[in-house]
Parts: sequence; C-alpha cells; structure tokens
Amino acid sequence: MKLKNVVLLVLVLFSFNNFAQSNKDLKDIKYRRSSLHTILIESENFPKKEAVIKAYYSAPFPDKYDNHNIGEKSFDPKKFGAAKDDASEKEMMDVVANYLKTNKIANKMVAKWFNRKANGTFDIDLISERGLLSASFTDVKTAAASAEGKALLQTAGLELLNNTFVVVSKMKFYENEPVARAAKVAAYAAADKISVAMLRNKAVAVADKAYDVAKEGYSVWTTSFLYKLKWDDVTSNTFYQDYWLSDAKEPNAAAKKKNFDTTDLFQLEFIGSESATSLVTFSLSEKRTENQIIDLAVTRNVDNVYAKLQKKYDVFKTKVPLYAASPLSAKIGMKEGLEGGEKFEVLEANMDPKTGIIEYKKKGTIKVDKNNIWDNRYNAGLLDEDNKGAKKELEATLFEGGGKFYSGMLIRQIN
Repeated sequence: MKLKNVVLLVLVLFSFNNFAQSNKDLKDIKYRRSSLHTILIESENFPKKEAVIKAYYSAPFPDKYDNHNIGEKSFDPKKFGAAKDDASEKEMMDVVANYLKTNKIANKMVAKWFNRKANGTFDIDLISERGLLSASFTDVKTAAASAEGKALLQTAGLELLNNTFVVVSKMKFYENEPVARAAKVAAYAAADKISVAMLRNKAVAVADKAYDVAKEGYSVWTTSFLYKLKWDDVTSNTFYQDYWLSDAKEPNAAAKKKNFDTTDLFQLEFIGSESATSLVTFSLSEKRTENQIIDLAVTRNVDNVYAKLQKKYDVFKTKVPLYAASPLSAKIGMKEGLEGGEKFEVLEANMDPKTGIIEYKKKGTIKVDKNNIWDNRYNAGLLDEDNKGAKKELEATLFEGGGKFYSGMLIRQIN
C-alpha cells in the first residue's frame, strides 16, 4: 500500500474514532495519553500493615493514564542503601535512584513500549495501539525503506515514550493517640507558664478537648516520588541504530541483545515529590468493617497524592476529553482535586500526515463551575462528609465558558 494511502486511512480512522462531534460515549473517544508504572517502597511493621498494603494493591489504577506495568511492584529500601526505615525524604530519594539504576527500570520501560521478546527482538504493536495508528502503519514504520517510514518510527516517542512516568510511593500508618498525647503534654507545659489561674485552667481544658478529638483512630501517610522517562533525539537515534532488532537471525543479533541489556543509555529523570495524609477513625455506629474503612482511606489518600503531583508539575498533567458540549462537561472531579474555579484550555487535535505527530491547537478557555463538581472519589458517599454539598446526580463536572466546543475535544488544566 502506498504511503499516502496508508496515511489517508489512518486519518479517516483517527477522525472517525476520536473527534466526531456526534460521539458522546467516552468509551469510544480515544486520545494519546501518558503512560504510568507504580512501585511501592516496602516499610517495616506498622499498625494494620497487611490491610494497608492490600488496600494499596487493590486500589483502581489511575484512569487518566495507560497502565505501563513492567512487573516490578515493590522493593526493600534497606537493600538499596537505606540505613533506617524512617529515612528522610532526601535519603529516600537517593535510595529510590539507586534502586531504579540497579534494576534498570528505564530499560524495562523501553522494552515494554517495544514489546521486547526473550530473544531480544522488538515490534511496535503497543506504539501503534496507544498512538492511535492503524495496523497498516506498522508496515510503513518497520520498512525503513523510506524517509517517511523512519520519521514515523522516530517521532513516535515525542508524545508516547517522552510522556512515560514512574511513581514510587512510601506509605505509613500511625496510631493517632501517641501523637495526640505528646501534643497534650506540650500544651500542659505551656499552660503551666500562665500565671492567671482562670486562663491556665482554660488552656488545660482546651488541651484536653483537643486530645479527645485527635486521639481516635489512625493517620495514613503517602509520599510519592515522580520520575519521567527521558526520550530525546540522542536516545531515540541511538536506540534505533544500535539496539533495534526485528529478526533474531540477524548476524549481530546476539550483540544487540546484550548491548540493550547492559546499556545505561535509558534514564529516568526525577521530577519531584508530594505527600498526603488521611485520617482513619472507627466508631461504634460504623456499619462498615475495619478493613473497608482502611481500604477507603488508603485509596483516597493515594488519589490525593496524584492530584497534588498533577497540580504541581505541568509535565504530569493529563489531557481529558470533553464529555459534552451542552452542558459543557468532562469526566474529572473531586478525585482529581477540583474545588471550583480552576481554568482549563480547550484543545483541538490534528495529526501531521507525514510524521504522525499530533499537534494541539488552543480553541478557548473554560472554568470549573464550583457549584457543579462531580464527586468521583473512590466509593463516594460512604462517608458522612461525602454527603455535604455533594452533587450525586452529576455524571461529570460542569464548566463555565463559551466557544465552538464539541465532545471529544481535549482539555488541560492551566492553573
């Protein structure tokens, strides 16, 4: 099939599947998304550890990313330089960097992208799938007989490999009572310095009340470290020239396989970190089991960390499709940290027929309607506080703003 016919077929399929204005079913709206792999740092024993870890692994995968699972799900920090389990954030960053380098996680992320086999050969099936390219594109890319074919293969990394992330998380589960007791002791010590008896007694009473409120239950803490796969022109060109292997019978196949396994070409860049905490309490009137409460708290806590990472680091922000143009809405909400008033740019996607690169043209700006935010948090409605002002009837968050927008256009947060 001639290249221009292949490209035409791709564009027709792309337009039909992704940007048809009449299409309101989000399951049919496909778009190039960032890819993500998650890893958990193993911790020493802490209260309810088994239930906490189980809840972490059972939590739904962040649905705005493609799951780039490479099998490495956790590691013991003490095997990679941690002198103690409660190491500082800076010390833990060094431990994580050592783990990622030692286990060649970046190499494994690249291998996953190109569906690397045990014999060292690659294909681009996953690139084609996530890049929204037709099966016919595979022949064009791997032919390497034309300049266009090479361009298509090499530019695939701009939106795909270059937007591949690893999040490494550490969790702790603390009893609140010891912390509350220490705070009460400190408050008592401060009260003892007050010379006026009435004021001193009032300070003690305030300390006792604060203790009674704070001592119940547990607190779950999550600290997550964000990394991005580095995929630039040097990395891309070197990979295709020195490590690409499509046939295990090639004369230098064994050397290429070994070189890929041992190279330090592929790197993960540290982007930043964020932390979140959630309170876990148990009451006599509670109808759910203890494990169900822990599951809810842990899952929401992890969601909060991801929301913070997305707000803080532009590179980690996701693009999501508009759900409808009237009313203007999108399938994001409280789980992504929306509170009302956040601004989003509206983007229209166009594919370059020669390179396969999708360019995004800004078509306007919209703002989250603070009175109509979708509660899409994990098991929304199970907690009493969920029902305060929650819009249960909503299926998506509503936005304010005008323009010639349609279902399937992409939006991205800008503040």
